[in-house]
Formats: sequence, structure tokens, C-alpha cells
Amino acid sequence: MLTMDAFGYMIHSDLRLERQGNALILQSKHNARWLSALVGGFALFFLFKLFSVPDQSGFGLLVYWFSVAIGVAFLGIGVFLSLPREVTTTFDLDSHRVVHLVSIARGWYERRRAYALEEIAGLRLTGYDAEPHSYMPVMTLRNGETRWLGTANSSYLISTMTIEAICAVTGLQKLGVARQRLWGS
Repeated sequence: MLTMDAFGYMIHSDLRLERQGNALILQSKHNARWLSALVGGFALFFLFKLFSVPDQSGFGLLVYWFSVAIGVAFLGIGVFLSLPREVTTTFDLDSHRVVHLVSIARGWYERRRAYALEEIAGLRLTGYDAEPHSYMPVMTLRNGETRWLGTANSSYLISTMTIEAICAVTGLQKLGVARQRLWGS
């Protein structure tokens, strides 16, 4: 079993777990620049192809404006994906509280939520059927809601080590692995 007493911090993939006094801080930073460049490039290609639409009347005009809408939507998605995302979860053992902070674009959008340790059912991994070797560490609340502890999926070993280290120090329950389908029932 892995304990946080053996080290001051762990760095794996996009997850960083460190101990500061009597608090554990799990920080995850991710920026999907390659995906944003791909989506943005597709949008620009789509918009530039519009300049060669031959028929600007009737059905051609409808196709033109529909294509503009789709191109602008993909461009917006590409810009959103290029924004850096960060999830910071602080397990404060002195105050028996957990603070979960989600930040997009270095504070342009932030959501901060605080929970008592008693509100937390435990920590688990979520695996997705479409990606069999990819897991996300998740905090599960007693009311059934979940909060992601990372910004991107990582391997089973990295995610398990992170959860085991947090559970060993905080006394939270390790809930195992849940499988989730991306679509369908």
C-alpha cells in the first residue's frame, strides 16, 4: 500500500499530488491544444470552402448559411478547447473539509465548491467502455453526485496510486471502478 508519509508529492501524467502541512492538494492541468487545432483547422477549411459555392440563390443560399453556422460553431468549439483547464482539490485534514476548484482559462471561469468530509462517500475510478484502458479519478458524494479530480483520463495504475494515497491519508473509502458508457443506455 502506498502512503503519503513516504513522500511529499507525486507527479504522474497530468496529476500532481502534494502534501502541504496537514493538507493534500491534488492538481490536474490539461490543455488539449492538438484537439483544438484539429477542430479549428476543420472549421477554417469548412469556412474557406464556402467561398467557392457556385449557386447563391435558393437551395444554394440555404446550404451557404447552414455551412457558415456549422463552421462558426466548430471554430467556437476549437477556441474553447484551446483554453487551459485546471482542477484543484484540497483535502484539508485540520478543518475536515474538501475544496474542489475548477478553473478554465486561468481564472476566467471558476467554480469553487467546499464539502465536509462526511458529505463524501469515497473516491473511485470511472472507466469508459469506448476507452478500455483509460480512467478518471472521481470524488463521489453521498447524494450520488460526482466531481472529477482530473482534467483528462490517465492509466489505471496512475489513477489507482493517486486514489490510494489520498484514501490512506484522509481515511476516505476507496469505492473501486465504475464503468460508464459514452452513449446509449
